[in-house]
Amino acid sequence: MLPLISFSHSSSFPRSFMLTGWHYAFVIQRYSSSNRPSTSSNSATSPRKSGAVNQTFDAMIDFRRQQARRTLLIHLGRSHSESELYKLCSRIGSVTNMTLYTANKKECALLEFSNEQSVKNLLKITSHFTNENRLPCVSRNLYFASQYTGARLKYPPVGREVQQPDDLLVDKALSDIHNVSDQIRYFWQKTKLTEVDTRLRYFVASLVEEALGSIFVDTVCLPFGSSVNTFGKCRCDLDMLLSFEDFRNKNIKFDGKMQQLRFLTKRSYLNDRFQAQAYLKILADTLKHFMAECTNVQIILPARVPIVRFQHRLSDLQCDVSMSEFKSSYYMSKLLWSLSSADSRVAPIVFAVRRWAREASITQSAPGPWFSNFQMTLLVIFYLQSIEILPKLNYINEQSTTATTTITSSFQDGIAANGDLSDDVFLMNELENIRHIPANKVNNNSLAILLKGFFSFYEKFDFQSSIITLLERQNISKSSLIQASKDKEWPIFVENPLVPSMNASKNLVESEAERFRQTCTKASQILSESSKNLISLFEECRQAIPDDLIARAYPAPISIMPNLETDIDQEELTTISHMQQEQIERVFNHSHQHVINS
Repeated sequence: MLPLISFSHSSSFPRSFMLTGWHYAFVIQRYSSSNRPSTSSNSATSPRKSGAVNQTFDAMIDFRRQQARRTLLIHLGRSHSESELYKLCSRIGSVTNMTLYTANKKECALLEFSNEQSVKNLLKITSHFTNENRLPCVSRNLYFASQYTGARLKYPPVGREVQQPDDLLVDKALSDIHNVSDQIRYFWQKTKLTEVDTRLRYFVASLVEEALGSIFVDTVCLPFGSSVNTFGKCRCDLDMLLSFEDFRNKNIKFDGKMQQLRFLTKRSYLNDRFQAQAYLKILADTLKHFMAECTNVQIILPARVPIVRFQHRLSDLQCDVSMSEFKSSYYMSKLLWSLSSADSRVAPIVFAVRRWAREASITQSAPGPWFSNFQMTLLVIFYLQSIEILPKLNYINEQSTTATTTITSSFQDGIAANGDLSDDVFLMNELENIRHIPANKVNNNSLAILLKGFFSFYEKFDFQSSIITLLERQNISKSSLIQASKDKEWPIFVENPLVPSMNASKNLVESEAERFRQTCTKASQILSESSKNLISLFEECRQAIPDDLIARAYPAPISIMPNLETDIDQEELTTISHMQQEQIERVFNHSHQHVINS
């Protein structure tokens, strides 16, 4: 029986979730401004209260994927040739959207047709370069050679992407804003993913999908993480999950008669990790040798989750593709997206806390024994749950009154030999038991109050005996949870909301808990002064990362792919050769930049 995951019909959270096998359906209630609770000028936009609009996470993903398949990315050979390009494409089909932007000093156009057939028709009349030693491959990465012939449109219906400002420009603008809540919202608006950035991410994912689509016709490549969960910052990396079938819809019914004919195919590896490594090697070779604009292709197999890493030049995106039988990354994105959709203040607070954590060296750009952005996001959500802005999540096993024991037992049984989790045990047995507990009242605090409350909350938090969990836990201590899961003692325990009893902060060392708490105390004191604002918070909390943590920085991943690029110039090749070294050097550079002058 598939349970209904629902909030109560209180005024706090009039929305519900339906879990159907491998699929969540999130029904979000939109609110109109006319029924919004009155707030002061300090207040952030409060949760919307009327005008229901149904929107599901999977529907949003599918819409973006369909949009990407109708889209081409075109490098303009000459500047100011967009009107000529628009006129040419309009002869092929109806152009829905065309936006110009610049990436790696190249003028580009992201062009969307109203249907996929127009894309196919345009590709049919597209030719290859001649006498340039190029492979005759077909893709939706194109080059437009302007001829300046015929009449040009005086005002073509073309938009131009406004580049998101860097931190210095944002901080300068923030200095002119005196209200902390307004500063937080402005910072979020100026650093979050733009519409074009979002479109480019799905476009690149569709290219990866096409790379293997001729062999595996049901291949899907789904963005996850910051690219889709509403917490993505401009210029953040693109994480993608590759699957040879759409795992989101397993309930496919076939006609019994049609099952008499079956495809003869090779057997896959019995070991999921070996299988992922083998297929990722094929993808890496395909991207490296045949896919234009995909450079610096690396395949990193020793990682816990093997990945293919590459850079897509025309979008200027650093991309990671993983392939795992356990799709927790996608489901985690769903969960964070739904929680962010519950209240319009969630994302701005997460952005502000992440920036503060980066300035205070609580987080770093490279992995190590410090907090990650994902862990900081869970800390923010846990805090917002504690003040009843967001609901707690509750795992309930309907067939047993000892829910926690049953879940922990199932969790232990679901660990595969290679350290991964079993899909069948975890997704089908545990996710179907999720429940959402509604908040008891509406909290209309402003963003400024919420940010200060975050620091006040964690300056007093006891990491030694308490856990950070998004789940509804009744009087459970850190020691009892560790004992139940048969895990070792960890200095900080941030429970993975999709895998009960699993610690999502095993990388953290004991000193980080105290350093985080002390920095929260300092931040709380800064925001308590009426003359201080968001800029004061960032500047006065700036500090260097401790030397003992620098020594524990994780080494840069080692690629097994030779660096033999064929479609880049010498200057770019020199830059690429230093990318891996720069990955680890960022930690040290970040430390020196954040030394507080006495």
